[in-house]
Amino acid sequence: MFCSASLGAQDLGSHFQKIRDGIYVYGVDDVAGRDPSSNCGIIITQEGVVLIDSGPNPPDSLAILKAVKHLTPLPIRFLINTETHNDHTTGNFVFSPPAVVIGAAGATAGMKKYYDPKRNEKLIAESSEMREAFRGFRVITPHLEFNDRMTLNLGERTLELIQLKNIHSDADAAIWLPKERVLFSAAVAAVKRFGFLRPFVTIENIKSDIKNLKALQPEIVVPAHGRPTAVQLLDETDKFYDVLLERVGKQIAQGKSLEEIKKDPDLPEYKTWSGGKSRLNTNIEAAYRALKKP
Repeated sequence: MFCSASLGAQDLGSHFQKIRDGIYVYGVDDVAGRDPSSNCGIIITQEGVVLIDSGPNPPDSLAILKAVKHLTPLPIRFLINTETHNDHTTGNFVFSPPAVVIGAAGATAGMKKYYDPKRNEKLIAESSEMREAFRGFRVITPHLEFNDRMTLNLGERTLELIQLKNIHSDADAAIWLPKERVLFSAAVAAVKRFGFLRPFVTIENIKSDIKNLKALQPEIVVPAHGRPTAVQLLDETDKFYDVLLERVGKQIAQGKSLEEIKKDPDLPEYKTWSGGKSRLNTNIEAAYRALKKP
């Protein structure tokens, strides 16, 4: 088991969790009626700090930067983006320079594609705090991209970067710390929440990556969204896709169309999962594609 207590005693704030010595997670997932915001991992080593994603938005990034300065005088050496979407990458400019940004192959192109100045304009209009946090904003894409696997050794820690293919964004990466048995699993799974599966995402690839990540035998799993948990998260997600394929397959055999299946997918055991009907529909569509392909 791991310590999930907030670090209020260290004045970091209620949104920080210590999961191992020198390893923290920042996440804002306690606002009623809102899906969990993206997580940021803080990994402190003897030679500097590694961040996993840059926080949901720039005010979060500034809170993370303040916490890092509270924890250590050492610089932030690396920032690893687990995906290309704005809620994981917009705050990159807060940390780089000096941090070297790393992403899986295709991350640069993906970030440029997803960058939406209108999203930023809307956020900036929300408050003076947001406007101030965006000061100096610029799109920071990876300085380094990797294919398949990459090992990062910094101080006493080893981080293994694992490319995940066609599971959420244009370029997804999980990060595994073998000594600490900690896995940052990216968006391959979320805590009782339906993923948003874009047309290029395949359930086959999701299940394959879940299998590979489970084989690492992690003790702590930090998803892209939601509170840190254990390997059961991967088991739970894997089972969901098995059930989904079975139920959709059964209805296809009954001659039902995709739209008919969406109206009644026969998944009562998942009615408490968050994400809404639109996210669930993307999962049904992916299952339908998988079962109907030649």
